[in-house]
Order: sequence, then C-alpha cells, then structure tokens
Amino acid sequence: MAQLVSSKNLLLSTRPLTVGVASQPEALAAFLRLSPEERKATCDLVELRLDLLELDEDELQHAIPLLGVPVVLTARHPAEGGKGTEDPAGRKELLEPLIHLAAIIDIELRSLRDMQDIIAKARRHGVSVMGSFHDFQVTPGEEVLQGVANMAQTAGLDAVKLATYLNGPEDLLRLIKLVSEKRRMPMSAMGMGGLGRVSRLTLAKLGSLLNYGYLGEANASGQWPARQLKDLLTDL
Repeated sequence: MAQLVSSKNLLLSTRPLTVGVASQPEALAAFLRLSPEERKATCDLVELRLDLLELDEDELQHAIPLLGVPVVLTARHPAEGGKGTEDPAGRKELLEPLIHLAAIIDIELRSLRDMQDIIAKARRHGVSVMGSFHDFQVTPGEEVLQGVANMAQTAGLDAVKLATYLNGPEDLLRLIKLVSEKRRMPMSAMGMGGLGRVSRLTLAKLGSLLNYGYLGEANASGQWPARQLKDLLTDL
C-alpha cells in the first residue's frame, strides 16, 4: 500500500486527530521545510486542498511522499467552499493521479453519484473514502444532520464529516448531540464562525475524529492553527 499509514488504522484511532489544511502553495512548502519531528508535532494528517493549491501533478507527486504524515486529498465542489469548476470531470482530474498516495479522499455527499469511478479507484488502492457536508450559513436542524450521517453510512463510506456555521449556542448543542451518539461510522464535526474554535475543542473531546486546523492561513472561519490545535487536543 503506497500511503504512509493505513487509512483503516487512522479511522480506528481512539484519540482525536489533527488535520493540517494546506490550501496555499507557500504553506505546503513551509511544512516541508520543517524537520520530520516538527511535522509530526504539527498535525497527524495533512489535507491537500487540490482545488486551491493549483500545483501541477508532478509537483504533488514529488511532495506527498516527503510529507511524513498521511494525506487527505480534497478537490472541493464550489458550492461547498471550493474553487474552480462544478464539472465533476475537472475535480476528478485533480484527484485521480494522486489517489495511490493518499490515506483518505474527501468527496462531498452531493457528488457521490458523479464520483463513483474515483471512489472505486480509492477502494482498489485501500484508500478510505469520507463523505462531507458543508453549510457556510447555518447549522441545519437535527433531522438534516442525521440524514447526512445516514446517507454516508448507507452509501458504504468509511467516515463522514460535517462543517456548519454556528449562529448560536443551540447550533453547537445539535452538533454535540450528533457526535455523542453511538454509531458504526467514524464522524468528524466542526463549527465555523464566532463559536468555531470553541466547537472544535468540544466536539473533538466528545467524539469528532478528524479535527481541522490550518497550515499557513485559515481557509474557514473558526479554525485554529494546526500546531496549536494539536497541542490543545493533547492536553484535553
């Protein structure tokens, strides 16, 4: 298996993991300049936002094996915070040549039907598939949140991720309830906005597995710097 750590082992972790999001080429280059020890102290995984990095395939093929931590590959749909085309073919072109180097690929639940060939290739390479849902304006009601989790499970995915905007404490309470419930699928949940940072610590403590911080500059409101987030989660 080409990925550095089995994605199955990652998703079975009994402690919350920190994902460092690389969305600017400068942030990825700075991370690569760190010593191996510093990279592992910064985050447990790196998410490469292929839709934002705008690096060519050869550069990424060279960089990924040097990272020293497992990789999440993401080419986000523009309706959920991505940059670039809505055409699934364009996002497939970013993901397909790098799948064998990943531990996890992140596919929006809205794109599952369009991305079946990419999901099948991930399966062949032993790469886990996480279904994601983003709402940058509100936190939906409990029925919608449960529907998101159920959709990912019904589709046979390996994990589900929800990121929603928190307009008040009641929104955070709904996410707390969601991650606290017993389920068969690993879940990651996080809030954005003024309560975002508080939510990421609280939800990680209560069961959110992959918890996102930034490398370089934040690409969503409410994020922690990855190194600081990892230190805080270690102390929780």
